[in-house]
Amino acid sequence: MDHMHRWITALVKNLDECVDEKTRTEVLENCGRSCISQTLVEKARECRRSSKDVDEALNKLHKVWRHFERKGNSIEVTYERCYCPLVNKYQGNLPRTWCSCSKGWIKELLEPVLGKPVNMLLEKSVKQGDSICRFRISL
Repeated sequence: MDHMHRWITALVKNLDECVDEKTRTEVLENCGRSCISQTLVEKARECRRSSKDVDEALNKLHKVWRHFERKGNSIEVTYERCYCPLVNKYQGNLPRTWCSCSKGWIKELLEPVLGKPVNMLLEKSVKQGDSICRFRISL
């Protein structure tokens, strides 16, 4: 385990131990919102601007970013591996709180398309030992 991985693990562990869940989730989600490419966010905004409704916008976005699927009144985001450049090459588990960063990344991408803040649930995480990462967004 190198220095950066130890530091990230310690940071999230300390957040888990010292900060209430709402605050630590908000902190990491905001980090994820800062991490996403603004070019991709602008593509999402353009999908919404050039569409007559949310369904059309989601179909357009799916051509740009294929990691999601609409399932009734929810959107399921699935990754076959961890894409976080800070931790994806490390083996082993990280505190579950870490994935709140990914939640913020996804929210920053999908909220402009949906036109509203979204609620999201982390169902599975590669960094928690699952075979995939899966997030569910209620519409």
